[in-house]
Amino acid sequence: MDYEEDSSLKPDATFTNSRPKWVDDSNVTCCSKCKSQFTLLNRRHHCRRCGLVFCQKCSSNTAKIPQLNYNFVPVRVCDGCYQEVEMVSQAILGYIGAIIASVFFGSNYVPVKNFPTGNGIAFAWVMSVGTLCTAYVAMFISGSYIFDPWGLLGGSLWSVGNLCVIPIVKTIGLGLGLLLWSCTSLVTGFLIGKFGAFGLDKQSVAHPVLNWLGFSAIVVAILFFFFIKPTLNKEEPTTPSKKRLSQRYEYSPIVDEQQISINSTENSAPVEGQMIFEKIPEPYNKIFGVMLSVFSGVLYGVNMVPMQLWKQQQPSDVNPLSFIFCHFSGIFLFNTAVFFVYSIIKRPPQVFPQTMLPSFISGVLWGVANCGLMVATQILGYTIGFPIGSSGPMVVSSLWSVLLFKEIQGTKNLLILLISFIFLGAGITCLSLSS
Repeated sequence: MDYEEDSSLKPDATFTNSRPKWVDDSNVTCCSKCKSQFTLLNRRHHCRRCGLVFCQKCSSNTAKIPQLNYNFVPVRVCDGCYQEVEMVSQAILGYIGAIIASVFFGSNYVPVKNFPTGNGIAFAWVMSVGTLCTAYVAMFISGSYIFDPWGLLGGSLWSVGNLCVIPIVKTIGLGLGLLLWSCTSLVTGFLIGKFGAFGLDKQSVAHPVLNWLGFSAIVVAILFFFFIKPTLNKEEPTTPSKKRLSQRYEYSPIVDEQQISINSTENSAPVEGQMIFEKIPEPYNKIFGVMLSVFSGVLYGVNMVPMQLWKQQQPSDVNPLSFIFCHFSGIFLFNTAVFFVYSIIKRPPQVFPQTMLPSFISGVLWGVANCGLMVATQILGYTIGFPIGSSGPMVVSSLWSVLLFKEIQGTKNLLILLISFIFLGAGITCLSLSS
């Protein structure tokens, strides 16, 4: 019987809920794939997924197929079925990574919400220590790691973008800044995967139209977040510097670093002299802030390119966690260098002992989130995994604001948030189906 010609005997779906009808041994004299004749030494074996008969060479793999009532016990399958089962298993792992990224990226700043962070440099360094500890755990779980200089570059690119948050907030506020760098990051990552920039292979999908629709819906969802007016502390600012900060946060949606920056002003030492970014006259300071936000978003979008380039050179079954250590090491080393230079210039450096442990926990949570995003990006690619893992945190952080911190209130705000969630859900669904 010919495996290639008789397509009716092939499984019609990856997830079928019944065992296949086995081909009668008496009807088969050769392997359904390589056509080698069965002999006493070249024995026949049934594939437990498609029911066809293969030689030992063409059915040497085993796979868990619980949907066929094999109770998670590995059973013999042919090479073709093995590849399909593994492909689906990898896809599921990629979506799990995107979910982990969404949950932890949306929650990682909660531990430092009520603690001062000052200018953010010491906070960023302690946070990088937490991410490095996460990398050690990931290395232990994976059982393997690589230390590639390109990984250091990827981590450093992200760190540069992260340090831009301070001048962005000082010039245009976090609301507009977050909108700009989120959209830029999403667009950059998607286009890199779609058109194969920086030496990456172009990522093709089964349904390109759905892919573009999903991407567009997520961008629209992010734009809706800009119109949310958060319910902040109604206490009147008492100093000019606090008034300036209050005005900057007036239209900012409650996401991640916003409350960190506010708490650093309210709970820390008195506000120091203006930073160099605040001395830029208007309207040039706004232009500078917009350009810096776009620059930061581009860095967020390209920081995983080194990982993807490395993956292209590896076998298809390479462990997604192997690259995490060198990437996180780049984050730690870059932030260490910045903090070292800052400590020399600024004596004493602005450090808050009570914030050390929350900052470390925040770094651990961020590290877990980035592990999830790296797994999602490696498996699902820049056109599916990266957009899902990058946009999902907005849902989680918004839920924190609505359900726990009560920072997003009012019918109008909740309606805008609901519309944004609808677009985001539609976008993620389209991206998932496009594969």
